[in-house]
Amino acid sequence: MIHPLRTLRTYGRLKRYREIALVLLKYGFDDISFRILPEASVWRGLRFRRRKKRSNIPTPRRLRLALTDLGPTFVKLGQLLSTRPDILPEEYISELELLQDRVKPFSYEEVRLIFLDEFGKQPEDLFGSIDSIPLASASIAQVHKAVTSSGEVVAVKVQRPGIQSRIEADLAILDELAGLLERRVPEMRWFRPRDILAQFANSIRRELDFIAEAQAVERFRSNFENDESRVIPRVHWEVSSKRILTTDFIDGVKINDLEELDARGYDRKAIARNGARAVLKEVFEHRLFHADPHPGNVFVLDGNVIGTVDFGIVGRLDEETAEFLGGLLSAVVHCDANGVARILKRMELLPEDVDEPLLKFDILEFIDRYHGLPLDRIDAEQLIQELLRTLRRHRIILPVNLALVGRMLAITAGVGRKLDPGFDIIAEAKPFVQSFIVSRFDPRRKARNLIGSLQAYQAILSALPADLEEILAKVKKGKMVVSLHHEGLAHLTLEMDRSSNRLTFGLIIAALIVGSSFVLQLDKGPMIFGFSALGLAGYLIAGLLGLWLVLAIVRSGRI
Repeated sequence: MIHPLRTLRTYGRLKRYREIALVLLKYGFDDISFRILPEASVWRGLRFRRRKKRSNIPTPRRLRLALTDLGPTFVKLGQLLSTRPDILPEEYISELELLQDRVKPFSYEEVRLIFLDEFGKQPEDLFGSIDSIPLASASIAQVHKAVTSSGEVVAVKVQRPGIQSRIEADLAILDELAGLLERRVPEMRWFRPRDILAQFANSIRRELDFIAEAQAVERFRSNFENDESRVIPRVHWEVSSKRILTTDFIDGVKINDLEELDARGYDRKAIARNGARAVLKEVFEHRLFHADPHPGNVFVLDGNVIGTVDFGIVGRLDEETAEFLGGLLSAVVHCDANGVARILKRMELLPEDVDEPLLKFDILEFIDRYHGLPLDRIDAEQLIQELLRTLRRHRIILPVNLALVGRMLAITAGVGRKLDPGFDIIAEAKPFVQSFIVSRFDPRRKARNLIGSLQAYQAILSALPADLEEILAKVKKGKMVVSLHHEGLAHLTLEMDRSSNRLTFGLIIAALIVGSSFVLQLDKGPMIFGFSALGLAGYLIAGLLGLWLVLAIVRSGRI
């Protein structure tokens, strides 16, 4: 019996695939779409509507437009890719950074329904007043300004209705597409699409959990509680839940609104310095950083104080990644190209076919270009871009948090230069980096690492006798099973099965043609126009089957 709900889901997914196919065709990505999208059922009815490629529009812009047309999940994916300059060239990063997920706001009546679901009360019962028209509306949530019963001005972030189910459905489709991309487009396997998608899925699911965001806000407040140059909004837990987040309202000037900053008499040099130090503290001291630091999330308050909002995406430097970063920085400072390559290899970041001598040569050339130059002559943005180009040339993909750190520093350097043309982020970063490198040799840290390793080895040794006993028991009973996994074998088997089916089909058609030819030579049975009706029927069936086989081959895209 066919389950109606399953049928509905299958139809919905097929419909979404067709929407994706049409958008890809619209923006001239037909070659890759025919290679990665599922079988002919997706294209049935589209009548192979290949659109004329928009040759006058650069490919990066066409990609941005396609992602925008595909909706919130794909826009968020594009925004994630804009944080990976170790994977995409600068022209793609610059274009994807323009992606905006501003969408039409949902009605205030729907806001009231969400409050009822979350708290069993209307928003008017929880606040002294709340604006029914949102301040901002994005693909995941919209923000309303409100005043608490005690008179505090707050920002109320309300999740868009139905967004979770829509995103989960798109994530399932993206997972299939990433798998097809790895299998069917070999030249794109090096950046591991499924790994990128797994990172994206974790990121967007966390962004949908406002409790997780509230906890992140509290950690940032704790980290900067004694820093008068930084303001982090306070969470109002009594009116916060998984789909609603209420925080202090940050009333300031966007950090890139230079005219308003000047009009209010703010000190641009102090703003650049305070903003850079806040970012550097997050990365090198707290190891917890705001991973979406675009100017729309950063405000300037009276006294040149930096205020930050929207902590849906945060990055962390775990112990292993921090050790890796410290080792890299130390090797660069000492002009040790072999050390850099050794660390990359130890972290298993080098592709199997990497040309190590060429990699070491490129690293040394990069270090020599900047080593010994006065800090005020080094362009930090250019330095980071050149480093990332070197990594891309050798297909080295950084751990996600390091890629985010690189993007943060590049954005901070760019904003700092706009605020103050003489701003030097390298000079600001120098004491933080020196302290970070020295901290790797802190005896207390080394002792903690040693104790952790000893505890891990102790657990392994404790379990070893029981594990060996279990293995030997299985060997004696003949129950020891060795499982082998062949990468891509299932796809190969499927292709061989299809090929053999087509070959068999072709033999049947050939047999029909040969048999019908013999029957036509006989003068027995019913006749049509002087020919055997049975022979003509055989030719007709063979012709129809042959036409069907040709169409199937054409639709598969493999001629």
